[in-house]
Order: sequence, then structure tokens, then C-alpha cells
Amino acid sequence: MDKEIKIFLADDHPVFREGLIKIIQTEENFKVVYSSGNGTEALEFIQKNKPDIAILDISMPGKTGIEIAKAILEEELETLPVILTMYNDVEYLEEAMEYGVRGYLLKDSTALEIVNCLKAVLDGAFYISGEITDNIIKNRKNKSSKNEIEEKLKLLTHSEKHIIKLLSENKTSQQIAKELFLSHRTIQNHRHNISHKLGLNGHNKLLLFAIEHKALL
Repeated sequence: MDKEIKIFLADDHPVFREGLIKIIQTEENFKVVYSSGNGTEALEFIQKNKPDIAILDISMPGKTGIEIAKAILEEELETLPVILTMYNDVEYLEEAMEYGVRGYLLKDSTALEIVNCLKAVLDGAFYISGEITDNIIKNRKNKSSKNEIEEKLKLLTHSEKHIIKLLSENKTSQQIAKELFLSHRTIQNHRHNISHKLGLNGHNKLLLFAIEHKALL
């Protein structure tokens, strides 16, 4: 990675911000260009300066991290939003992903996990904290019974099941296409067909389904 990656950080705890800046800038080519403790100021900076990545806390004065992510999506900015939060909550995660968030980390994540998340997001992948992934699997509300899910999975072809398994590993459509020697468009068509068979509607619902039911794939 030769290009300097410009990173913006928004969190209303100054001590936490300083510690995170030090962690991020240990990685070569990662540079925190600005940080803020106010969500409204954060969005204004992102709109004007368009950093490569914006790391956003959910709860801040002014706008929340999710509101900022929504604005980035609606305004079609190229900045990649990553949520770093104390909330190990599936509902927050789902809302964040609906608004284009690429990474979702807990504040007690290790330095290595934070850096790995930023690298994955830059590669076009989603990155969800392992602890949150466990929470999705163990505690998801209103989840279907194992038998119901197994019946739904029987509707899929072997190839479609393989694609879901790769999705559960946080691989992008491009990465899956390369691995299976197929075109990106073919993988996108498969994802659409799989979602239809499973009755899934909405951005990233298939990814969440794959993570939740990884053990059955």
C-alpha cells in the first residue's frame, strides 16, 4: 500500500481519541488528518475534505455516527464509514449497515483488530468485530428455528451455499468471483437469487444471514 490513507476520527472522549490515533498511525501510510468530538463538525469536515476513512462513534454531541454515515451514503461521498462503539447490539449494527457502514468495531477491540478492520474496508470488504459476530449468532431476536433455516437452505444449489459460506467469511463479491473464476456480475446475480429464495430484503441482509447461520453452511 503506497498511497497515504487519510483517516478522520470522531469521538467525544479526548483521551480515547489520542490513544486511537497512536494505534492507527503505527501502521505505515495511515495518517489521522483530523479528529473531532462533535458529530456536526465531523460531518462538515468529511463533506469538505473527503478523507478515505471516517471512524465514527455512535453517541456524540450533534449528529450521531449513524446519522453521519447516512449523510455520506445519501451524498455519495467516497469516504468509507467505520463505526467504533461500546454498543454490542445487533439492531445498531443492522441500522449502520443499512446506511453503508463498512466496519463495525467495539471500543475494547485490540489494536490489531482495529488495523485489520481498516485494511479490510480499504480492500472493499466488510469487517464486523468477532465479539459482535458471536452476539449475532447467540442472541439474535426473533430468529427462526434451526429446522426452518435448514429447510430454506435446501432451496439453494451447492454453488449458492458455497457463495453464502464465503460471504460469512466477510469476502466481497469481487473476492468471491476471483476465487470461483466467475465474473463479478455472475456473483451479484447469485446473491440476488439467493436473497429471493431465502426471503431476504434490504441491503446486507444476506451478509447478516450468512454470519448468523455460518454453522449450518
